[in-house]
Amino acid sequence: MSKLSPSFTPPHLTPEQQLAYFVQRVRAQIHPASLEKIQTRVRELNLDFSNDEILILAALDNPRRVQWFLDNEIYYNNDHATIEQEETSMSPRRVLRTGMAHCFEGALFAFAVNFLHGFEPRWMLLEGSRDVDHNLVLYQDKHAMRWGCNAHSGYPHLNGRDAEFFTLRELAESYAPYYYSGYTNDPRDLTLVGFSEPVDITKKFGALWMTQLEPTWDIYYLLVDDSWIFERMTPPYGEQYRDASETHGYMLIDALKKNWIEVRPRPFVNVNHLPPHAQTIWHQFWEAFDPKGHLPRGRAAALEGEFFKITGTTPIDLNFNAEELGYFLEKGYRVEQLFTRSS
Repeated sequence: MSKLSPSFTPPHLTPEQQLAYFVQRVRAQIHPASLEKIQTRVRELNLDFSNDEILILAALDNPRRVQWFLDNEIYYNNDHATIEQEETSMSPRRVLRTGMAHCFEGALFAFAVNFLHGFEPRWMLLEGSRDVDHNLVLYQDKHAMRWGCNAHSGYPHLNGRDAEFFTLRELAESYAPYYYSGYTNDPRDLTLVGFSEPVDITKKFGALWMTQLEPTWDIYYLLVDDSWIFERMTPPYGEQYRDASETHGYMLIDALKKNWIEVRPRPFVNVNHLPPHAQTIWHQFWEAFDPKGHLPRGRAAALEGEFFKITGTTPIDLNFNAEELGYFLEKGYRVEQLFTRSS
């Protein structure tokens, strides 16, 4: 779930060469107390980081250094550059050994490093409409009682934030002016509509994923479930289209709960299960929408806003959600795994 960036060809280094390069870059920043703390922590958690990996982690002993490392040392991994390109979900260890990360991988890396240094990180998802979501790793300045975050992105101004926000809403809203569609690349096409409450992902997944060499698909696909709560932000259409419900679940999961999306034979939007007026708008929208423009304009945009006010989602998003669920099932996961609460 990452913002797209222009394609590039990073220098090819072996894992050993990449780690040696990073050690050279950060060695002067390593404080003996931080090194001792990391060594103790990884032993307690039974994490088998190598000596070079531990040195790098020790140097990144606060969130600002983590953000510097993401911004200046980690190439953006655009695993959606071509249709043929294989998608990735690399662990923090693999990020260190490849020198690359996309949005989700960068967040996993930041969470792991801040967790190991005792900063009690939390995961927050920024929710895009007709767009991809964005992963933030929260931390709090305990003295100033302000929030900041780490993030990795191929788009300007979507990286981390210093701890200067009194509320999570203020932090999320700092992204809104820069959160524009990856499909049109037009800064006027703003797409941010919500943000999640903070989540400690170690409660669900533990910590051993930090050192695994295999892809972290379980976290990628099962991170968000029906226990997650999202808060509304003013949608791009304006305050008049804001849903009356201030909190909601993840769009895909809510659509499954309401039977707006059905699974068999392949995930699809069952229009007949939408609220009656939304059914009418659904058909009017697709008649007015010109897919060549990627995003709705004119009458189609107005209809989309009305649909959002009723449902909290859009026709385009519902189709995206059904497609996303198809990939989820193709990977061997089950719909039941998205529902952790007892009914």
